[in-house]
Amino acid sequence: MEATRSSRIRVFVRAQLPFLLGVLFIVGVALIAHPEGVGTPVVMAGVAITAAATVASVVIAWERLNPAWMALVAVADMLAVALFRAELMPFIPAVTILALFPILWLAYGFPWYGIVVAVIGAVFIIAFRYFYTQEWPKTPAEWANVFAFPALIVGIAVVVFIAARHLRRNSRRLAEVSRAQEDALREATDAEAIAVGILNTVNAGVAFYDKEGRLDIANPLAHQMVEMVGFSLDKPPYAGNDVLAADRVSKIPYDQQIIPRALRGENIDNHVEWLGPPEAQVAILASSGQVHSEDGRLLGTVVVAYDVTELADAVEVREQFLRTVSHELRTPITSITGFLDLIADAADPADEKLHRYIEIVIRKTNDLFDRVGDLLHANDTDKTLHVTPVDIAQLVATAAGNLTDAASAQSMRIELAGPPTLPAEGDAGHLIIAITELLRNAVKFGTPETTVTAGYALRGDRIEIAVSNIGPGITHAEQRRVFDRFYRTAYARSREIQGFGLGLTNLRAIVVAHAGHIRIDSTPGRWTTVTISLPVRLATDIRQGQPTA
Repeated sequence: MEATRSSRIRVFVRAQLPFLLGVLFIVGVALIAHPEGVGTPVVMAGVAITAAATVASVVIAWERLNPAWMALVAVADMLAVALFRAELMPFIPAVTILALFPILWLAYGFPWYGIVVAVIGAVFIIAFRYFYTQEWPKTPAEWANVFAFPALIVGIAVVVFIAARHLRRNSRRLAEVSRAQEDALREATDAEAIAVGILNTVNAGVAFYDKEGRLDIANPLAHQMVEMVGFSLDKPPYAGNDVLAADRVSKIPYDQQIIPRALRGENIDNHVEWLGPPEAQVAILASSGQVHSEDGRLLGTVVVAYDVTELADAVEVREQFLRTVSHELRTPITSITGFLDLIADAADPADEKLHRYIEIVIRKTNDLFDRVGDLLHANDTDKTLHVTPVDIAQLVATAAGNLTDAASAQSMRIELAGPPTLPAEGDAGHLIIAITELLRNAVKFGTPETTVTAGYALRGDRIEIAVSNIGPGITHAEQRRVFDRFYRTAYARSREIQGFGLGLTNLRAIVVAHAGHIRIDSTPGRWTTVTISLPVRLATDIRQGQPTA
C-alpha cells in the first residue's frame, strides 16, 4: 500500500467494503429467515467486530505503519465470520461464503504470512462452530464436510497468492520499464531542448534533413538566409536565383547550390557563396556532411552556414588598398629610378664618392621597388599560368644564382642536389619566383657561415623541391600562419629583418596554381626544410591557362 490517504481509501473500497456489504446482506436475510438468531450474543458480537474493523480500516492511518498491521482487519473479519457461522449456519448456509473476502484479501494483499494466516483462519472458522454447539461430526460424510471447505479455501487462497505474486512481479517490471521509458523520454526531451538552445544560440545557420531529404530542424538564422534568396528550407528545389559564386559575378545553377549538393551526399567544406539581390548581398561560408548512427545507418544530412559578409568586405577593402598603394608607389619609384640613371650618366666619372652614393640610392630604390612588387604579387591570388615544358634543374639553378650575392654577404653557400635535368610542365617565370622566395628565406633566416641546400628529385608522378637551412626554425604554431599575408615570425620581428611578410603568401599561390602543395619540417633552434610538391604533368584546364585560385 502506498503511503497516502487515497491509497488507504482504495484498499477499503476493494477489500473491506465488499465484506461489509456481504455481512449486511446476511444479516438482512437472517432477519427474515431466523430473526431470533440475530439477537443472540454471538451474532451481535460478529456485527460489532465487523463495524469496528470497518471503522478501523478507514480511520487508522495504516500508511504510516508497517503494512503487516493491516492484516489485523482481515483477522477480525474472519473472527466475525466464525461467530456468524456458529449461530446462522443451519438457517443460512451461505454465511460461510463471507470467509472468502478476508481470506482472498490475505492471499492477494500480503506476502507469504498472509496465506498462512488465511489457512489458520479457515480452519478456525470451521472448527469454532463445533466448539460452540458441542456437536461433533459422527459420520465420514460429516468429517468430509469439515475438511472440504478448508481445503477448498486453501486451494483458492494458494491460487490467488501465486497469481498475486506474478501480478506484483509483473507490475514491478512494468513500473521499472515505465520509469526507464520516462527517464529516456525525459533525457530525450532535455537533449532536444539543449540542441534547440544551441541551434538558436550559435551564430550560424544550421539545418538538418532526414535520410529521405525532409527538413527535420533548422534554426531561425538558417530560415533568414534562404528567405533572402527566395526559397524555403522545407520545399524543393532548396535553391534560388540570387546565388552567386565567390567571385560575386557567376550565378550558381540550382543543382550546384549548397543544399541540393548536400542532399546528394556531397561533403562540402568551407564553400563560399553570395546570397541575395545586388543591393543587399550576404556572403556565407557553408559546410555539410552526412550523419550516421553507430552501426553505420544514414540518419540524415546537416548543413551549416556562417555569415562572413563583414570578413569578405574587409578582405575586399584590403585588396583594394593593396592595389591602390602598389600602383601609387610603383609609378613614382619608376620615375625615381629613371632619374637616378640620368644622374649617374651625367655625374663626373672621376667623382667616385658621388657614384658610390648614387649606387646606394639605386640599390635602396630597387629594394623598395621589390617591396612594391611583393605587394602586387600578394594581391594577385588568382594566378594565370603560361604552361610550357620546363627543366626544374635549370629553374633551381637560376633561382640560386639570383641569391648568390645575398648568400655571400652572410658567408653562406647554396648547394644544389639533384639530377642534371628534370623535365616537367609549368610556368617558368612563376616557378622561378617561388623557388627564389624559398631560397631567399633560407638565406635571410639562416645562420651565417652555413650551407643552404636546394634538392630536387622525381617521386612517382610528382616532383619535389626541398630547401633546407640551419637556423632558428619554425614552431608548430608559426607553421600554421607563415603563409598568411603580412605574417612575420617572432624571430623576424625581434631581429628587425626586413620584409612585409608577403613572400610566402605569393609562393603558396604559385604552388596551388600548379596543383601542388607545400610541407614544412622544422626543429626550432636547429633546422628547417620546406618542400614543394608539383605534378610532372598538369591537368588540361591548367595547361589551357585558366586562372586557379
